[in-house]
Parts: sequence; structure tokens; C-alpha cells
Amino acid sequence: MSCDGLPDAYLEARLAGAIDAEVHWQAADMQCEGMRRPDGRGLRVTFTGAVGSERLTLVFGAPQLAEGSSAHAVPVNLTVIREGSTLYGTRGDDKCVFDDVRQAALPALAGQATVRRWRIEARGFCLEPARAVAGGRDAILVSRFDFRGQLAWEPDPLTAPAPPPAAASPR
Repeated sequence: MSCDGLPDAYLEARLAGAIDAEVHWQAADMQCEGMRRPDGRGLRVTFTGAVGSERLTLVFGAPQLAEGSSAHAVPVNLTVIREGSTLYGTRGDDKCVFDDVRQAALPALAGQATVRRWRIEARGFCLEPARAVAGGRDAILVSRFDFRGQLAWEPDPLTAPAPPPAAASPR
């Protein structure tokens, strides 16, 4: 496991409810990545590591945060995945907040000159828990979190140059 290219990455969080734990993950003990959200609005940052014998993934989605932006009081949605078990979600970005978030440019990795990379540092909290998505009464409150991770912004496919037309085959 690692956070390739960001040896000082970390995630610290306080979880209560279906999981009661203090999380203290360092780059060597976890996987981390970040990217543009699939709908193109904002970004998401993902951290995966162990809590006891269980693998856990936390996904922070910030639909109002642009590439390279730093801000305060940014609405965030949170998904918590217990590997092989339950999926939890805040179901909206009105339950958690990046109290403070900063992004700083990172150098491109070899062979990925078109990918823009950013270090993202954020701290925040949730006021309501992430609830089990497939029914049930389980919930996990992430009352505070603090992290340093990375984002990779691929070129926007809508502005990328079109591939050359295929040559017509002779009949």
C-alpha cells in the first residue's frame, strides 16, 4: 500500500457508531488518490487502510471545490466502505464540511505530462452520520478528520483534441 508520489500523506479521523475508532494512517500504511468527480463537478479524495482487522475506505466528495482551489466552509459528502460488508453515505453534501482546504501544485510524474497533480490538505467534521445505504440502522459519525492527499486531473475529454479520422478501407 502507498500513496505514490506523496510520502507525507496521512489521514486522521474520529469514527463513532458502527465503528468506534481513532484512525491514524500514514502514506506507507494506506492507499490514497483523488480526481475529478465522475459528473465533472468538483473533486473526490479517497483513503483506504486498516482499522483493526478490517479494511476501510473513506471517500470525501466536494462538488463545489474546483481544481487548485483553497477555501473555507466547503460542503462535503462522505462515503464509508467496510470492505466486503456495508456501504455508508451521508446522502448529500450538507452533513459534512471542509472547515479549511488547500491545494498546491505537484510536479508531473514521469510519463504523465498531461496529468495535473495537486497536494490537497483539509480538515473538517460531520454533523450527521453516514448511514448504511442498503437499509439497516447502522451509522458511522466521522466527527472530525484531517488529511493530506493527492489529486490527479486528467485532461478534460470535452476539450481534448479529437483523434484523427480512420483511413477508409479499399473495396
